[in-house]
Amino acid sequence: MSRITRGGLAEEIVAHIRGQILGGELKPGSKIDQEQIALDLDVSRSPIREALVVLGQEGLLDITPRRGAFVARITREDVIDHYELFGLIAGRVAAMAAELLDAEQRKELRAIHVQFQEATDEEGSKLNNEFHQLINSCAPRRTRWLLRHLERSIPAGFFERTPGWKHEAVADHQQIVDAISAKDPDAARRAMETHLHEAGVAAANALEQLGFWKDSE
Repeated sequence: MSRITRGGLAEEIVAHIRGQILGGELKPGSKIDQEQIALDLDVSRSPIREALVVLGQEGLLDITPRRGAFVARITREDVIDHYELFGLIAGRVAAMAAELLDAEQRKELRAIHVQFQEATDEEGSKLNNEFHQLINSCAPRRTRWLLRHLERSIPAGFFERTPGWKHEAVADHQQIVDAISAKDPDAARRAMETHLHEAGVAAANALEQLGFWKDSE
């Protein structure tokens, strides 16, 4: 049994169910077993219901009165669209970074990228987060909030389950670093948007390999 903490309970349940959906454990059309979730996580039904409402608003669940909550029939295009929307915001912030990061921050960004190239997948995940957080640090507060919301919609550890994720990320990050180092906001925007688009395609491919759409075709 995996007991979760009481702080931000509904958010943790959201993350748990979202991870099961986007990790391929819960297939489109399958019903959410609230009793099983309560047993697995040692929580009451009330925060589970709150979590289901949030996931319904995200489009991951279809909620039908008196019938329950079902995993939405998400398409490949839905997955890629989510990443591209993420990319639009992240691209805007990368353009800001090209203009606003100072010399020391640019040096730090390059250093993180060098470490990332040689890192293991586990280390790479942490460095990937540091890379993007440094870029995002120059964004206005509400833009950072929106980026965090979009990031939370991608389950933790998802990239590590995507074959070849780090090799592709290294090449993409190099283009982003080069553009920011050159203080070229347009190139930084394009590089970040491309990076997130490619991540969306890779995510869709990974879900397909997991058989995510097999039972709903």
